[in-house]
Amino acid sequence: MMKKTIVLLRLSYWIAAIADFVVAILAWIPERMGVEAVAYPMGLFSVIAFSWTVMLLMADRKPIERKWVLIPTIIVVALITIVRAVFSLGGTIEFSLGLLLFGIALIILMTYSYYYASKQEKSR
Repeated sequence: MMKKTIVLLRLSYWIAAIADFVVAILAWIPERMGVEAVAYPMGLFSVIAFSWTVMLLMADRKPIERKWVLIPTIIVVALITIVRAVFSLGGTIEFSLGLLLFGIALIILMTYSYYYASKQEKSR
């Protein structure tokens, strides 16, 4: 059971970290953001996304002890998913069912991983 717990947590950390890293890189592509040059908010967002990537990779070093990192990550992923959906429904950005489903799937994976790890910890 401990092995399954660690695999779930690490899967959550790594998928979220890779997604954050991709977002950090994409925020530096001006054309993707509808501007001609990198703007200050894009730089801030990129730094935050990159920092979150590092935090998730640090959590992976001690997956069970640092499972708490998933709680703020779930909140951030949920908020990003909601904001993207609202802006796409408003026509500001293109709607992507794939990105919406990815956000929802990641939230479900992280929530389940945290719940499962907590449940295993209590049963010991």
